[in-house]
Amino acid sequence: MSMQQLKELFGHQDAILELVQLEGGELALRNAGSEQEPLVKIQFSEEVKNILGDQTPLVAQHMIQAALFGLLEKQMNQLQAEIVDEEPQYLS
Repeated sequence: MSMQQLKELFGHQDAILELVQLEGGELALRNAGSEQEPLVKIQFSEEVKNILGDQTPLVAQHMIQAALFGLLEKQMNQLQAEIVDEEPQYLS
């Protein structure tokens, strides 16, 4: 996913995201104040919710943070690869 695709997905570069609980109990990541379809939905089984208790939203938040970090890391690796893969202007 390119940076342009990310900007289009989040609406703009300085997107403010919020983690909300939907009516059906799912946790969703969306642009703050947006009524559009959430960017991500996380649904835990009742068994997992019972185990996690009030920590359920925190676990969902960490899952989303890990996904975003992985995506940004991939972008940085691609950017670095593009820079390294450039043919040198002068050969020694």
